[in-house]
Amino acid sequence: MEFMVEWGAVIIGFVLSIILGALFAVIIPLWGGMLGLLVAGMVVGYMVGGDAANGMINGAVSGAFGGIMLALLLLIFGTLIAGLIGLTVAAVTSIVVFVGLIGVIIIMAVGGAIGSVVKGEA
Repeated sequence: MEFMVEWGAVIIGFVLSIILGALFAVIIPLWGGMLGLLVAGMVVGYMVGGDAANGMINGAVSGAFGGIMLALLLLIFGTLIAGLIGLTVAAVTSIVVFVGLIGVIIIMAVGGAIGSVVKGEA
């Protein structure tokens, strides 16, 4: 079985994960961020279609892309703003982000699988 990463859907899922994650976190303080990520993953899965595994892979790639971009931006801006101390703090923060990235990947992968199943074109 061959899986194809559809980068258009992945980029849209990345942007939606930032917007919906922040918006839902404000509306529902405890679980809103995770709900926003799940909805973003569902949108990615619905866009790519196929079977659940295809939606799951595209949702996971979208979540990983978001976490990696966040870590890189922290490193760049931390270093530019505070020099070596900023680099050190950003590096520690990036490690925490990478650990949290596993959870984001899982949530968006589940959302992607749900979205593909909802679309229903195997």
